[in-house]
Amino acid sequence: MITRRLLLASLTLALLGAPFAARAHEPRRGPNGGQKVDIGTNHAELLAAGNMLRLFLFDGADRPIPATGATAQVVILAGGRQATVALAPSGDNVLAGTGDFLAARGIRAVVTLTLPGQRPVQARFTPMDQN
Repeated sequence: MITRRLLLASLTLALLGAPFAARAHEPRRGPNGGQKVDIGTNHAELLAAGNMLRLFLFDGADRPIPATGATAQVVILAGGRQATVALAPSGDNVLAGTGDFLAARGIRAVVTLTLPGQRPVQARFTPMDQN
C-alpha cells in the first residue's frame, strides 16, 4: 500500500515538474544592451531605436552566429499599432531593418528567424525598452 502511494506521488510530481524542466531561459539583457531570448536552439538579442531594429544572433553557448544567408521578419506592436519589419544581414552576426514604427518603452515583438538550411523559429520579445 505504501509503495503504491509512493509510486503515485512520485509520478504526480514528475508530471507536474515536466513543463518547468523544459522551460526556456527567461529574457535577459544581452551584451549589446537589448533583450536576449532563446530562439530555437540559439539565442537572439533585439534592439530597437527610432524606426530601426537590429537582431544579434548567438549559438546556445552565446558565441556569435554568422548572419550571412539568414533572414528574419519581425511583427512589432508599438504605440498601439502593428508593423512588420523585414531584417537582412547587416554585419557579422547582425540582421537589421527599418519599418513604420517608433521605438518606445514597452514595445512588443515576435521574431521569425530562418537560418540557412534550417526551419524557421520564433521568439517573443515583450515588453522591451527602446535602445
